[in-house]
Amino acid sequence: MRIALVAHSNAPWTAPYARFFRREGHEVRVISFHPDPIDGIPVEFVGREPFDANEGKLLFVTRAPRVRKILRDFAPDVVLACYIISNGLTAALAWDGPLVVSGRGGGILRQTRSGEPGPPTALRSRILRYVLRNATGLHAVSDEVAEEMVRLGADADALEVFPLGVELSHFPLAAQPLSEADVPHIICTRKHEPIYRNIDLVHALADLRDRGFNFRCTFAGQGELLDSCRNAVRERRLDHRVSFVGNLPHNEIPALLASAHLYVSASISDGTSSSLLEAMATGLYPIVTDIRANQSWIENGKNGGLFEVGRVDQLAAAIARVLDDPASHLTAMDSNRRRVERDGSQDDFNRKLLGLLRRAATKVVVEPAKPPLSLRGKLMLALAGAGAAGIGLPFLMNF
Repeated sequence: MRIALVAHSNAPWTAPYARFFRREGHEVRVISFHPDPIDGIPVEFVGREPFDANEGKLLFVTRAPRVRKILRDFAPDVVLACYIISNGLTAALAWDGPLVVSGRGGGILRQTRSGEPGPPTALRSRILRYVLRNATGLHAVSDEVAEEMVRLGADADALEVFPLGVELSHFPLAAQPLSEADVPHIICTRKHEPIYRNIDLVHALADLRDRGFNFRCTFAGQGELLDSCRNAVRERRLDHRVSFVGNLPHNEIPALLASAHLYVSASISDGTSSSLLEAMATGLYPIVTDIRANQSWIENGKNGGLFEVGRVDQLAAAIARVLDDPASHLTAMDSNRRRVERDGSQDDFNRKLLGLLRRAATKVVVEPAKPPLSLRGKLMLALAGAGAAGIGLPFLMNF
């Protein structure tokens, strides 16, 4: 097949998807609003530099005509769009053929600017419903995401649910068992965004330091709250224990994980977290929030630790339990690796996704004519009017 992938080229799933499809003999083209290249894969950059995910939302509409031309020239058998609210909208506006959309995390599970869960705006709900209605195939990375897609109008019988998974050959069981002689290394690979509450980990680390525990911690990732997190580290006098390495290429994450013992995520909500599965595969002891997405993978006190969202005291206590009992890390290492091998293999899920794309490419759909003022028609009409008048569409900036 000829497969077009509308997805940010820097997203952790884009390169693995594209390379797997190519290895299976398919011709692949990536259309990305992010400028990063992907080795060996043609990438059409349709965004603008410098890239800003929050400020560039209007581009998902205004670049639809350009994406339409790229798709017409490439003539794919099927289009896959990851993140329904953004890339999915562009694909639905630009493409009339077989379309598979993939729902994941915050693209479906709406978060407010504070990071707290909140209902979607009316416009956001309409956009999501429009894209879901115009998709030939539907995918969700977790049951929670799937249920929200169904609430928005997705056909439950047509929806397939499986995570991105872990490329096991790239994430071997490489972490060393924690011993009493080690300086425990804690790692967080979540972005510095409100939903991930990395500041909770900083406060927990200060508490542990005050209680006499020895450790070091590494944050990997960028985000709008990075500077405030750095400031909190300085204010709590943790500079010599905590480091920030920024965004790392995905192929450098395995080595970083292998140097650590504990993985922490204070996220408010999630899909099936690839960061968690990568840490489990590598052999880290995971300590994560007690939310539905994590409960599927972590049994508190057995193969990891769970704490209530926002409860810094519980997070500190969960870390302290492992530091006081290094053998608990060793117990979790092998069981977590086996669990990911059994239930989290990226190759297995890529094959499922490829099967979904094949079925969508060959599906014959007979639909009634769309109403003359569908969301697509309204957006394209507004786009044409805005272009003629030389103005933007500020109302779209809030979806």
